[in-house]
Amino acid sequence: DDRPQPGPPGLHRERHAVPADRLAQDLERILGTGILIEDLEITGEGPVSIDVACLVDGRSREIHAEGESAIDAISNVIRLAAELRLAGAFWQMVGPA
Repeated sequence: DDRPQPGPPGLHRERHAVPADRLAQDLERILGTGILIEDLEITGEGPVSIDVACLVDGRSREIHAEGESAIDAISNVIRLAAELRLAGAFWQMVGPA
């Protein structure tokens, strides 16, 4: 987010530190083994953007989601992560032998 943020430098990032940590833990818990969150960043107040760098079954993936609120953006991240997980499971079943 290139827009200037109110307050001292770094304040905006610190405000999202706890929700980002919690979202990373929730994603790993909800999606189970095979998902490892490497980096997660939440930016904006409304709309909100979330960028997640993760490993899905050993492959590096990035998820970008937006929402009018943090809850909308988090819901979109969880949905996209679940889609990645499902695609990985499908590939394991029908991929090359």
